[in-house]
Order: sequence, then C-alpha cells, then structure tokens
Amino acid sequence: MKKSNYKWVVLAIVCLAIFSPNYAQYQLAPIAPQLMTTYNLSMTQFSSVFSAPMIPAIFLSLVAGLLVDKFGVKRVISIGLIITAIGICLRVTATDYTTLLIYMILAGVGATFLNSNGAKIMGNYFEPEKISMAMSVFLASATLAMTLGMATTGLYPSIRIAFICAGIISVIGAVLWIVFVKDPKVEEDGIPKAPASIKESLKIVTKNKTIWIVGFCLMGVLACNVAISSFLPTALVGRAIDPVTAGFYASIMTLGSLVGCLTSPIIVSKVGKMKPVMLVLGVIATVGGALFWSAPEGIMLGAGLFVFGAALSGLMPLLMSIPIQLPEIGPEYAGTAGGFTGTLQLLGAVVIPTYIITPIAGPNMNVFFILAGVCMAVTSVLVLFLPELMKK
Repeated sequence: MKKSNYKWVVLAIVCLAIFSPNYAQYQLAPIAPQLMTTYNLSMTQFSSVFSAPMIPAIFLSLVAGLLVDKFGVKRVISIGLIITAIGICLRVTATDYTTLLIYMILAGVGATFLNSNGAKIMGNYFEPEKISMAMSVFLASATLAMTLGMATTGLYPSIRIAFICAGIISVIGAVLWIVFVKDPKVEEDGIPKAPASIKESLKIVTKNKTIWIVGFCLMGVLACNVAISSFLPTALVGRAIDPVTAGFYASIMTLGSLVGCLTSPIIVSKVGKMKPVMLVLGVIATVGGALFWSAPEGIMLGAGLFVFGAALSGLMPLLMSIPIQLPEIGPEYAGTAGGFTGTLQLLGAVVIPTYIITPIAGPNMNVFFILAGVCMAVTSVLVLFLPELMKK
C-alpha cells in the first residue's frame, strides 16, 4: 500500500479505536435513571461511574506518552486497546456499583493511550501542514461517538443489548489496530534515530510553561464537558421533558461538538490567529454552560445546546495541537507532552464534576450548571497567557 494512502488507513483505524470507549461511556447518560435503579446508584456514584473511563488518564497519560516516545505507537497502544475491549465486554456481567465502576475504568485505558499520543500519531504519518486537520477528524470521531451514544442508547431494548453492541465495536477497533498499524521509521539524515530518554523527555516537557497552561485549559474544558454531559438529560427530565426527547436534546449538543471540532481549525486558518478565536469560543462556552440548558423548550433550547457544544469542543483540537507546534517540543517529545497535558486534563474531568461541582450543587441544577460555566471562565482567562503560534 502506498504511503500516501496508508496514512488514511491509520487515521480511519485510530478514529474507530477512539470511537469505541467514548461510545461506551456516553451510553450511560441517557439511561441514567435506569442504571441508578438497576445498580442502586446514588447521584454521586453515577457521576463516578460515568467519569470512570477517565480515571486511567490521571495515572497513565504521562506513562503512555513516555512509553510511546520510547517504544513506538504500535505495541504500547495495542496493549491499551486490548484492555479497553476487555473492560467494555465484561461490562455486560456487572452486578453492582463496584463491578460496573471497575469495568468502566478498564474501558478508559485505550482512550487514555490514544488521547495522550494523538498528536504524536498524526505527526508520524501526516505532513506537518495536515496534522491539525487529522487531529480534528480524530477528535470529531470521539465526539461522534458521544453524539450517537446519547442519541441511540435509549432506543435499545435493554441495557444488556446496548452494552453488547459497544463490546463488539471495541473488539473490532483493537483487532484492526493490531493487524494493520505499523510503526513509522524515524530517521535523521538516513540513519535510524534513537528515541529520547525518559528523563530527557520529562525534563523538557515539565519545564515548558506553555505545556502547563495548555494542560490547565484542557482541565477546565473537560470538567465542564463531563459535568454537563453526564447530567444534562437528567436535568432536562427534571424540567418535565420526557427521557427520549431529553436524550435527543443532549445529542444536539454533541452534534454541535462534532461541528466545532471540525470547523474551529478552519476558522483559525481564515482568521490567521488562534488566540482571538479561542477567546470567543471560551466566552460562548462559559455563558452557554451556565445558562443554555434552561432555555425554553424547542428551537431555542436546541440552538443553544448546539452552539454551546460547538464552542466547547472547538477549543479541543486547537489546544491539543499547540504542544507539537512548539519548536522545543515538536514530534520528538509530543507523546510525553500529550501525556502530561492529558494527566491534568483528565484530573479535572474526574475530580471537578464528581467531587467539587456535584457535592456543592447537590440537587440544585441551576447551581450545578453555573459551576460548570465557571470552569470555562477560568479556561478563557488562561488562554490569554498562551503564545500566538499563527501569524496572518
């Protein structure tokens, strides 16, 4: 297969691989009431189960980045995808909160490895000018999984059937990666280049101020996203909207996220600068996160959630593409940088919604969504301290 065609094969497989765990996770949101009854879950327990696939990222994102920089993408990510497939398939056998939590944690290992090394993978197979485009498609695949998970799960005849379908997708993704993806040859002046040492990679990444800012920005984005995605259908049902319609509205938000992922890099290329676009998106997401869920039912609610989703997720490819664009990081240390920012990102996604927002807000959904909006307000301020990497 020609190299020019092979990169698209890799991109397609990576998209399916990242689709699987996100689809499995977002299946839970529209059936939250049934899950809470079936497994006897409290609101806090459901929130922890929903965010459980992100727990591995707290402990393994940096490790995954270091290992990929050292040993290549093929072997390391194969292991992650196998663990994910096992977790999603075993989820069918869960009987209580503890077993469901464990299987959901396992389901997140592959996503952790892929998210940490997304820019590294694209940088290995795509030309520099096409990396942001490839990252947009990669992230859009995850968002598409969220959209379909939110929109279709309520239509399955049972929780068991929904879980089985997710398991099949995870197995297919793992098998395709193992069979078809190969490590690229990294050469310098025609000579195979030795990988950077773990110590060197850590030193260069952790001393970089921009990497820290990107990590904290991603922390705010993911905290807001997880908080709102996990409880939006429940909040809408609390407004006397029936569960199927509530799931439909939630899918509109994730559809907006899909559009935002794909279009924000295009907008940046047209504007010629990244920071102004990121600031506008941040402000829209701040207001939208706090208020748009309470808009009147109908066109206003749907449009508001669409715009909020687009603004929130539009920040993701822009933020995640920054490390590999830094001259001092580049493709060589992109895995470690992605792992480091991924650790901060998922730490916020797991800790902030479950252990800060939910306990403070309690059953008050107005306070809950306002606190989610505050996460984006902090992110918007941090964007001001990022370098402008594009000049018109």
